Amino acid sequence: MNFAALRYEELSLNTSPSIHTEVYDGWILRFRGEGSWRDSCVLPLYLSTRSYEEKIDVCEKKFAARSLPCAFKMTSNVPSALDQQLEQRGYSLMGKTRVLECRADGFAVQLQCGKERQPQPDIRRKDNRIEVFIHEKDEVIASGLGIFEEDTIELYDIHVNRKHRRKGLGTAVCRALMEEGFQGGAKSAHLQVLASNLEALSLYRSLGFQEIYLYWYRVKSA
Repeated sequence: MNFAALRYEELSLNTSPSIHTEVYDGWILRFRGEGSWRDSCVLPLYLSTRSYEEKIDVCEKKFAARSLPCAFKMTSNVPSALDQQLEQRGYSLMGKTRVLECRADGFAVQLQCGKERQPQPDIRRKDNRIEVFIHEKDEVIASGLGIFEEDTIELYDIHVNRKHRRKGLGTAVCRALMEEGFQGGAKSAHLQVLASNLEALSLYRSLGFQEIYLYWYRVKSA
């Protein structure tokens, strides 16, 4: 059991609540009124007592009743037998994503390296949220969001204007969010990045992030 994966998946449920949630024999069913299969899906987080075949049938009926595609969010904690059964039933593998973590005690050296050469970001705090912006004149050319949950801060929506990439702005945004988070009491920072986004993975690893688990979706083909 990868307990870090279980913890971060539970935190994700708290930071991104759904309109309606059901617990079904260790599986979490999330329904959103709109959005993609990432927003409305089944999370097999805990142990099952019923057969997979029976449970998949029930989930498909529940999603069909809401005119939603049936999708499963899978992690390394999910038994391979379930993943194989979904594949046999026509569920396609999509959205492979890596979850990375950086501990506060491993960030101090990274924080000082190259800091003086980076632009000064605009940092805004509200409740458990931290927003970071970098401006050029009146234009926002880079931004990011951090959300506190328990003793960790999750980084979201790291964005750099296409015309201003490869200038260290993404690094500056991440460092500002992490520094604020760690000074605010967070013991770790974490984020999610598509496995295919090699450029972003390189950036985050240069900041001290390490992969703690992988997740992907199984989505019912039309």
